[in-house]
Amino acid sequence: MIQLLKQIKWQFLIFQKNNLITMIIGITAAYVLLIYSIKDFANVEKLITLLIYNDPAIVGFIFIGMSIILEKDQNVLPALFVTPLNRQLYLGSRIITLSAIGYLGALAMVLAAKGTSFNLLIFSVGAFSTCVLFCLAGIFVVSYTTEILHFLLRAVPLLIFMSLPLLNYFELADIALLNLFPVQGGLNLMVNSYREQPDFGEVIFGFILIAVWTPLIYWLVYRIFAKKMVGI
Repeated sequence: MIQLLKQIKWQFLIFQKNNLITMIIGITAAYVLLIYSIKDFANVEKLITLLIYNDPAIVGFIFIGMSIILEKDQNVLPALFVTPLNRQLYLGSRIITLSAIGYLGALAMVLAAKGTSFNLLIFSVGAFSTCVLFCLAGIFVVSYTTEILHFLLRAVPLLIFMSLPLLNYFELADIALLNLFPVQGGLNLMVNSYREQPDFGEVIFGFILIAVWTPLIYWLVYRIFAKKMVGI
């Protein structure tokens, strides 16, 4: 645990040195101003949710992939994994760091629109777990490419596929199968955190989806990463 905390601190320092955190703060501030200016509009919660999928969640996906590609190009990975730093610590620290950054951006957005009139606990679990899933998706894509352009091109279809549950949320479709998608758990929690009376059936189902999908996807992604990017 101590090593993980040290790695998380180190990752924050690296991202800050590369101006990543400053960039994210700037983008998030623009979204926050937009949301604050229309916070009294009907269904502003739907805009918040859409923006969370558009910015905080995507942050982890893009930057975890790009950072791994850069380190692989610079032959940093082979050097890292002959040190006491193991692969799970390497991935775990990045996932937690970028998910935390994404979560703080999402929290700023909902605070701008709702003030404190939302369920912080339910929202936090939903938003953070969503950011984690997008980070894992980024690791999956980067495991099959060594170029940033290829990574970005391959990311598009996966991001679209992952976001399909939003079709039901925005009432553009009514497909029951989408309720079993990994991101549906976080979506259930975020949506219910906005309500004065949450649907506890949806909340419990959201927690179950998160508890089942997150460790399963991590296990699959870790095995792929170890085989494709590092070697067993």
